[in-house]
Amino acid sequence: MNIGFIGLGNIGAPCAKHLVAAGHQVIVADLDERARGRLTAAGAQAAQTAAEVATACDCVFLSLPTPEAVRTVVTGSQGVMDSAHEGLVIVDLSTNSVVTVRSLYEQCRKSGVSYIDCPVSGGVWAADAAELSLMPSGDESAFERVRDALLCFGKSDTKWLGPSATGTLMKLINNQVFLVATQVFQEGYLLAAKAGLDIPLFLEVLRASSAGMYMPLADMIIKRQWESSNYDLSLAEKDLRLALETAEEIGTPLPLTQAAQTVLARSVEAGLGEKFFIGAMEILEADAGFTAPIPPAEEQP
Repeated sequence: MNIGFIGLGNIGAPCAKHLVAAGHQVIVADLDERARGRLTAAGAQAAQTAAEVATACDCVFLSLPTPEAVRTVVTGSQGVMDSAHEGLVIVDLSTNSVVTVRSLYEQCRKSGVSYIDCPVSGGVWAADAAELSLMPSGDESAFERVRDALLCFGKSDTKWLGPSATGTLMKLINNQVFLVATQVFQEGYLLAAKAGLDIPLFLEVLRASSAGMYMPLADMIIKRQWESSNYDLSLAEKDLRLALETAEEIGTPLPLTQAAQTVLARSVEAGLGEKFFIGAMEILEADAGFTAPIPPAEEQP
């Protein structure tokens, strides 16, 4: 299958490499020339525009940071739809907005193009290992046509989830739960540190108790490992904002999510947007007037 891949960032690059390794003819596009170069070195071909990609491909994958970027690549000047042919399948791996997904689905359908929203979860580690959790929805028959390609980087038990934007809503809720829960642990840890608790003992107790489920990133938070990022704080803020926008349309208040999004938004305003999302700890610390020290046992050699 001739496959296009647009967006070669932390998730897109390893996904595109897996497609090349599986024997597909892959044509890539990205604003970053170095990102294109790394993929051509791996065996892909490079294109200058999204329209050029669409002309040569049966399926075009997108892995882009924002709904605005997705819309521009699909419907903008020199975008995919400028040269899309009937039967083309667009698979959007981005974390998008429900409104944008439904709009693009209808625009594409009227031109004989299938648009599948298929957000992913698992981060860079899962992308590298070809074990991403995939959340595809939209046109089920189109999904079946591209399923084998999706499984080049996704879990083998991937299922079609339903009508357009079903997968997008599930991804937004997934990120909502994960991001809010992580911030709850950050608040608890900050309270423990400022109160002078024995932090190793505190962590031992929490891990053995019901709070353990909120601690997947505890070690990174305690060691203040947020300078290097594979999930920027600005993207986390965007994801919570999209969840809140969708909740407003549905008529479901999300007070905890609103509070967490406010902390992330303040973090972006403070210039922390390119740090790993747990860097919002700096805003929580500023509010508390206290910086949690790295416990001696956790210090890096």
